Amino acid sequence: MTLTTLKKNISFLTDANGQKVAVQFDLRNKQVQELFEDLLDTLEVLERQNEPRRNFDDIKKEILAERN
Repeated sequence: MTLTTLKKNISFLTDANGQKVAVQFDLRNKQVQELFEDLLDTLEVLERQNEPRRNFDDIKKEILAERN
């Protein structure tokens, strides 16, 4: 999909002064849907970036212990 085609599936809503106040994504378009999902994933990463880090081996041990 080209950038031009992608832009056709994204619309901005404006107020009486012409200021952009909202955005609409046409989720019927698969590429736009994927773009929006990527945006949501990015927001999730940003929200969680200050969470404490955990050692992978410790997490693996916890998961394996829960299986028993």
